[in-house]
Amino acid sequence: MPHVVTRPGRLYGAPLAVLLAVVHGVNDALTAILGALLPTLQVRLDVGPATLAVLVAVFAISSSASQPTLGALADRFGLRRFAAVGVGLAAVSLSLVGVAGSPALLALVLILGGLGSAALHPAAASIVGGPHVAKPGLAVGLFTAGGMAGFAAGPIVVLMLVANRGLEATVWLMIPGVLLAGLLFWLLPDYEPHSIRGTRVSVFDRSSVNRRTLALTGVMALAGLVFLTFTSAVPLWLVGERHLAANAPMLGWVLAAFSLAAGLGAVVGGVAGPRFGYSTTASVSLLGAGAMFIIMLTLPVGWPFLVAAALTGLLLYMSQPLLIVAAQEASPAAPTAAAGLVFGGGSGLAGLLYLAFGALQVHLGATAAILISVSLLLPAAALAIQALRPRVDLTLPPQLSQHHVLDASQDSGSR
Repeated sequence: MPHVVTRPGRLYGAPLAVLLAVVHGVNDALTAILGALLPTLQVRLDVGPATLAVLVAVFAISSSASQPTLGALADRFGLRRFAAVGVGLAAVSLSLVGVAGSPALLALVLILGGLGSAALHPAAASIVGGPHVAKPGLAVGLFTAGGMAGFAAGPIVVLMLVANRGLEATVWLMIPGVLLAGLLFWLLPDYEPHSIRGTRVSVFDRSSVNRRTLALTGVMALAGLVFLTFTSAVPLWLVGERHLAANAPMLGWVLAAFSLAAGLGAVVGGVAGPRFGYSTTASVSLLGAGAMFIIMLTLPVGWPFLVAAALTGLLLYMSQPLLIVAAQEASPAAPTAAAGLVFGGGSGLAGLLYLAFGALQVHLGATAAILISVSLLLPAAALAIQALRPRVDLTLPPQLSQHHVLDASQDSGSR
């Protein structure tokens, strides 16, 4: 059911969407600094690729696997509170990455920051892409673009800051997030809980789990592994295989090109999905992303490499808003929990898979591990075709169901 406002806020419509996109950008800028600082942290903490893979996985899992639970709790106890507290906790915690003096302390900071980011994402995505929005695919695409713009800016900002002020200067990065957390708490409206009054509080809404959302989660997991491979392994690969300096500006520009284009890809996917079909758009873009990633590895570091990185990001992220919208449509009674399951659960599974990626790096080398990771976009594309294909609404009477097809290539306003 649509969200019903119970306490008026101070922003609605386009201004609210802009604010949430900005918040998403600031939050994801902080989540991006880990990948940019991995070469520096490897030297400072004196750890190997397996330990770095564990740290990446810890952050990915904490920021993702908890989203289904936090999404269900947000549906019950308030999107405004979860969004505000989430971005504040993420800002304070992740800004401490530069001062964590041991792998264990760094892992603790990443867990707390990941939980804060996890609280923000399903709540904000549910507001901007809920059933009350005329074009949810485009709305979620724009929200995603805001996050990816921040994710692109994060590595550049942090590498410039560290180069001029030292690694400890990352603590100053908490200020924008803390201020935006206060704005969210003040400006957002309150919504009617999706749960039934008087029922027992659950940390997970089982109604969000069905065959379709599980399939969508699988697609998100495989695509998420490739995303982690790019943002975490490619900087290390450039330092180890292409001999760039650990604090080389090119590392930030590669991640920025990939992330900015990924944000654009989310918007393109939101527009292309209704026109060409969700399953076609997602499967073709995933296969194209894999091909472009492999081409990128053969190119010299420079403009050709940056262009290939951008095309990889654009194609990889075209499917994301389609997966989230399809999840919300597949579980209308628990849309935030469903979005959390697919986005958060899928990304959490990607984090677990990245642990295996770390082992592959140790035994086979970085290049072979990257190629194995990219090859998983083949089954991801096949699963996307299955999960996003048109289907008949079996909840309608038999005499009507043949005329009502739940085609994920149409926006929810046409249903």
